[in-house]
Amino acid sequence: MYKNMLVPLDGSALSETSLEHALALAKSGSIPGVVLLRAREPMDSGVRQRLSNDLAKKLDDAYQEEIEEYLNKISGYFTQKGVAVKSVAATGSPAEAILDYIRENQIDLIVMSSHGRTGIARWAFGSVTEKVLKESNVPVLVIPHKSV
Repeated sequence: MYKNMLVPLDGSALSETSLEHALALAKSGSIPGVVLLRAREPMDSGVRQRLSNDLAKKLDDAYQEEIEEYLNKISGYFTQKGVAVKSVAATGSPAEAILDYIRENQIDLIVMSSHGRTGIARWAFGSVTEKVLKESNVPVLVIPHKSV
């Protein structure tokens, strides 16, 4: 039924609660393709203007390297478990990066966790999961933050 699963991560332990569920689905043999995606917001233009070009580039490069190391670590875990995996480091708002990726690739299932923010925190930070749920054209399996 499903062939390619996207697992969005943000580097937090909460986002990683989706990993065991994604791994179980992949190992069941029903989903051969797993894509791990971590999006990073571009550096704020106001901050970038205050920095030299060299320093801004060094910071961008360091952040990109950190993301790639993180994704390699998670990919290694999937590989050790016998699951083929691909890693993607995207730039942009997380919700838009997820939605763009599923539109441009043959993703037919998203497995992601919910951070469980409520009240002011949810209003101030928004909800990536909520935006993806509202705008995705593929099924989204949401792992609640309480499963930690």
